[in-house]
Amino acid sequence: MKKTHLLLTAGILAAGHTVQSQDSARISELSTYTVTATKFAKKLGETGKVVTIIGNRQIGQNLGRSVADVLNETTGIVIGGVYSNPGKNREVYFRGATSQYTTILMDGIPVADATGLTGNAIDLRFLPIDQVERIEILRGTQTTLYGADAIAGVINIIMKKGGNKPVNVFGDLMFGSNRTMKGSLGLRGKQDNIDYNIAFTHFSTDGITEAAKPDTVKDVFDRDGYRQNGLNATVGIQATENFRVQPFLFYSDYKSRFDGGSFVDSRINKNKSDFLHSGVRTQYDIGTKGKVYGNFAYQRVNRFDETGWDTTHLDGRSYFGEAYGHYDLTNWLQALAGVEYRQADMVNADELDKTWDVHSQNTVSPYASLFLKNFHGFNLELGGRYTVHNKYGNKFTYTINPSYVFSDKLKVFATVASGFKAPTLTSLYSQYGNPDLKAEHADSYEAGIQTYLLKNKLDLRVVGFKRNIKDQISYINYKYINFNQQKDKGVEVEVSARPVEKLLIKASYAYVDGQVTTQNAAGKDTTYSNLVRRPNHTGQIDLAYQATKGLFVGTSVRHTGTRGDLYYAPNAWTAESIQLEAYTIWNAYAEYNFGKAKIFLHANNITNNKKYWEIYGYSVLGFNMQSGVSFSF
Repeated sequence: MKKTHLLLTAGILAAGHTVQSQDSARISELSTYTVTATKFAKKLGETGKVVTIIGNRQIGQNLGRSVADVLNETTGIVIGGVYSNPGKNREVYFRGATSQYTTILMDGIPVADATGLTGNAIDLRFLPIDQVERIEILRGTQTTLYGADAIAGVINIIMKKGGNKPVNVFGDLMFGSNRTMKGSLGLRGKQDNIDYNIAFTHFSTDGITEAAKPDTVKDVFDRDGYRQNGLNATVGIQATENFRVQPFLFYSDYKSRFDGGSFVDSRINKNKSDFLHSGVRTQYDIGTKGKVYGNFAYQRVNRFDETGWDTTHLDGRSYFGEAYGHYDLTNWLQALAGVEYRQADMVNADELDKTWDVHSQNTVSPYASLFLKNFHGFNLELGGRYTVHNKYGNKFTYTINPSYVFSDKLKVFATVASGFKAPTLTSLYSQYGNPDLKAEHADSYEAGIQTYLLKNKLDLRVVGFKRNIKDQISYINYKYINFNQQKDKGVEVEVSARPVEKLLIKASYAYVDGQVTTQNAAGKDTTYSNLVRRPNHTGQIDLAYQATKGLFVGTSVRHTGTRGDLYYAPNAWTAESIQLEAYTIWNAYAEYNFGKAKIFLHANNITNNKKYWEIYGYSVLGFNMQSGVSFSF
């Protein structure tokens, strides 16, 4: 296995980098703008944050897939369940941390799930990729700007909005393996001072059996189907020359069938869930030197599970309000300040158990940052946030992020940041909860370089990080507990090369390791690796070739290293540790663009590799295809 890792790493260092876009040969140049790194538009060369941008063109090359598929191909991110049945829940592992340590935004506003299926993070199955314009991924602890959950990183999903003409019709239609069908249809446009976007997506598949069938079982396991609908509506109103209002509504629901656990089939288990995200964004321009923003959002997640043993109804509601602004104090000094309010409610929707009605928690958080901008090549961010939590008291967190750019060809950067995270309502009050849990406190360190060589034909970024979480919360043997400390560390290597104009070679390699410290029965500290389902080694190599003006072809090979899993046998209350072997998946893509329409084809797992476990006891997709057409006119 070590030989495989060495060969993979050597291939990556020789080949190229996963800059998650093919919009340009030099998409990661220091002149590229990001809105997520500092909450306002800023060049990558003016910030030391580590940002990956998934552009509109790559989104368009994944219409037959999902948001989870795209994120899984990003350096340092592993999506658990992405190769399983489409209805299987997706777990985000960002730099070795579980979903609860990643903040997911929609157009800059946090989207949360107070029902706690994956911590506070929103369920990725709710998000149709057809309605996404762009994704920005911000690595490392970002609590100062984005609050408590942003300890591993931030994923900002930017949705489609109005166009440049009065009416633009767009959509796609796709068919694939396992009787899969997906279609979307939308309208977008702009007339006078109003722009709009409204789109609907439907997805359905018969899927595969969620649980793997043991060789000793003669019965046939049935397919576990999945259906999803999504609606995205946004209106932008330029009320005055300087003031803009943007009400929005996003609604998504899905229905799925699921099995009874590892190696356990079920023909009656079913789930239906829905997610509502609505609110308004406002923006006021202060001349050319700054802007003031006001955002409000209400989110509700309903989940209804029905099994042969029980029914469960979960109702989670989240409220978010924020006002902030940025201003250019001088040509080289910028300031940002704001205040944020969050509230999460978990409502008891069980008609048979009315022992409680609502559990709730809230925070008020003022924050501020100063940005030194291109002062003779030097950039610096100094920021702090003061969080007032209604149950866990007050906590100050900070960010120190210096960087230096040499002649627009080399950037060196470092970050020291702290984080604070209170227990979720689920970890406190669910049937497996623990009301005595302590809040978590994180310290994060990061450093790296990014350079552009050979007239920007070669792009290299190397980042090392370390993250320590005190009183880390984990779910062990059907109970939430605090460990003494969680220590994670890792390295990410990304390279891209364009040897000729039409060929782009990209690759990435990520290493992560983590250990937890706790106490044994004798009261002594013990340390052991606990990155369940998270490999130490991952890597990917991509080739993209623009054969003609209309014809584009690409292929990728992704390797996932060995990792551990926990197996709960039927009726067992203690988990068994399982070692899962490494595996490699080969995919390919082709499209032909006619201008206002294109046809596309995805071929996934070309070698039909089924001899591996992604999650122990659950089936994996073999070779599968999706083909279809998309249009915009």
